[in-house]
Amino acid sequence: MTGKNLTGFLYALRVVTPLPNHGHSPGMRHSNDSNTMAATSVTRTPGGPDMERGMSMRRSAAALVLVPALALSGCTGGKTFDNPTTARITQGNHEALDVSILRVAESDFQAFSSPEALAKDQSIVTAGVVDGWQEGPALATYPNGPLEHRVFLRIKVTDPLKGVGEKKMVFVDLFRGAVVRDDFRKPEEWLPRKSLEDFEKSIPTGTRAVVFADERIPREDPVVKNGDAVPDDAVLTGPPPQGLVFEDQTRVRQKSAGDQTLVGGIEPLDVAGTRSGWTEPKNMDDLISRLKSHGFSE
Repeated sequence: MTGKNLTGFLYALRVVTPLPNHGHSPGMRHSNDSNTMAATSVTRTPGGPDMERGMSMRRSAAALVLVPALALSGCTGGKTFDNPTTARITQGNHEALDVSILRVAESDFQAFSSPEALAKDQSIVTAGVVDGWQEGPALATYPNGPLEHRVFLRIKVTDPLKGVGEKKMVFVDLFRGAVVRDDFRKPEEWLPRKSLEDFEKSIPTGTRAVVFADERIPREDPVVKNGDAVPDDAVLTGPPPQGLVFEDQTRVRQKSAGDQTLVGGIEPLDVAGTRSGWTEPKNMDDLISRLKSHGFSE
């Protein structure tokens, strides 16, 4: 104990996430964390049932919103300020699926009305199982401010549907969320609020998933810290807001016939409205079969 009181602040980051240029541009994203406040609202623009194009997004300069959090105790070894582990999380002994850890930002985009419409637009589509989480890079996105931390979701390919080729793994590059302010460190040394263990507990290893994404292009912002390496038999991808769908095993065990067991990752399945084709598949096998029936199969 040092006897000093440390007051914590969460930085709510309006993130500009580069995505490959396939007719859509990066969009505004801001924190949606329950402990943060947004400076301005960002409106989703749902597409109609025949929407066949991708995200229509407005690029914005990055903005920071400083938001007070809980006062921290005087222990310098407090958990909030511990260095995040770089260990690769591989243990799948948790059951609850909690996608709120991915919904820390909102986007202004035109939603695709069906999985096959999104699959047509993206260069990589695959079904698989979560293989764990690992450190992504830290980027100098905000001049003289905190770094933007990324996290990689590893997906072991089971059903390559489009653009996967011989790759055995698909890595999904995701925003890690807020950092915690520490006045005893420089802003670029502030640490992510969420650890790899938090991500593993929320979306555990073994969870079935479908990924719609494009291969990650070189980053626009300087990379200050490299993340864990991506192996040669994997491809690093960046998904659009509708690009991750998981199957909740708790729902699978508890469901009655016809119950929905799929969960949207970054955005809810019904983001495109009640006429959306996203809610028609009731489980992961249904979703994979639907994509294959529309010609997506390798």
